[in-house]
Amino acid sequence: MTLTQLFNQLLTKLSSADVHYGQGNATAEDDVILLLMAVLNVDFETLNQMADRAISASLQAQALDLMVKRIELQRPMAYIVGFSIFAGLKFHVDERVLIPRSPFAELIDKGFHPHMNIQEVDQVLDLCTGSGCIGLALAHYYPHTRVDLADLSAAALAVAEQNRQHLGLTDRCRLIESDLWQNIDQKYDLIISNPPYVSADEHGDLPAEFSHEPAMALVSPMNGLLLPIEILAKAANYLNSAGFLFLEVGYSDMSLQSMLPDVPFEWLEFDYGGQGICVFNRQDLIKYQPYFVAVLESHVA
Repeated sequence: MTLTQLFNQLLTKLSSADVHYGQGNATAEDDVILLLMAVLNVDFETLNQMADRAISASLQAQALDLMVKRIELQRPMAYIVGFSIFAGLKFHVDERVLIPRSPFAELIDKGFHPHMNIQEVDQVLDLCTGSGCIGLALAHYYPHTRVDLADLSAAALAVAEQNRQHLGLTDRCRLIESDLWQNIDQKYDLIISNPPYVSADEHGDLPAEFSHEPAMALVSPMNGLLLPIEILAKAANYLNSAGFLFLEVGYSDMSLQSMLPDVPFEWLEFDYGGQGICVFNRQDLIKYQPYFVAVLESHVA
């Protein structure tokens, strides 16, 4: 059996199954590609060049076994194979972290243009880093930067440490266990954050695949918006004078906008899909800080 034949066999099997996509892989084809990369231990470019390659019976059996697990357990493919591809880089992932799937990859590719000149950015904070994929990708592609990776979850930071070592970034990336700003002790040129922004009700309605991901990486109180607004309320305190915050809230973007009608959010548009990243400079964060604080205080009340 050739690789193409095996690909088609796996694709047919997966396409007829009751499974959900969207956790790093958008389609059945993406799932099969990731599976074959794992089984054959090759990168995407190499896999593309192997269409007519004969695949041994043992590798065929291995691939089919993993596919059965994907279908029967309704477990995301990235967890089945133990890695995900983000911004062209391979990241270890397991149930301790969210599977990478952020439009931040496109911002990294563009160097955060036109809002910033990435070459002038030195200190970066990736808040709620999870696997470390966003901050580590930025550090990989811009070797003049130093990136702090902060997360409340010690288990997630253990995964980020694996990825930090794999990418050879231990000298420029620091891990910080912190409940949002709690243990952040300096100012940055750039803060990036993809925090939890799903409400508890929404989380309960998600497809089975999402139950394998850590709830603390997805769910935020106050209809999913408490943590994003806490970030907005205090980010200015941790930015240098010319610094920027890029905050991702995904499909909760309009809910956040509605909760803060007097704040003129700037929502970024993406060429390759994705939504819900807003950008603020430090001056505007200070200007609108009273609105953020008022919402937080009303929630407490």
